[in-house]
Amino acid sequence: MAPAKVTDAFQATKRGRVTATRGKIISKTQTSKIVDTKPENNTMEAYLNILKLFDMTSKFGPALGLTRLERWDRADKLELNPPQDVWKILTEASDDDAETRECVWARIV
Repeated sequence: MAPAKVTDAFQATKRGRVTATRGKIISKTQTSKIVDTKPENNTMEAYLNILKLFDMTSKFGPALGLTRLERWDRADKLELNPPQDVWKILTEASDDDAETRECVWARIV
């Protein structure tokens, strides 16, 4: 006899996802709390990993055509709770630094 629903035949499982932090699998709730534990890693590299994760998160809306700070402000106005770490990194970075100002997709498209 066939199951009534697809979910009856397949057990639902929740898996972590691989992020930009050295390939470790972490849960979705931990993605906003990325801390680089290796002391030899450059601080700027850790900041770029956090910013890349922000770019890759579709929860905060489209990234093309906006700077990261504009996207963060937009997500904050829409009450999407963007990470405070991203705001801190973006406000401390110089305005001339295109690597922190522009999203990952700006260099690809």
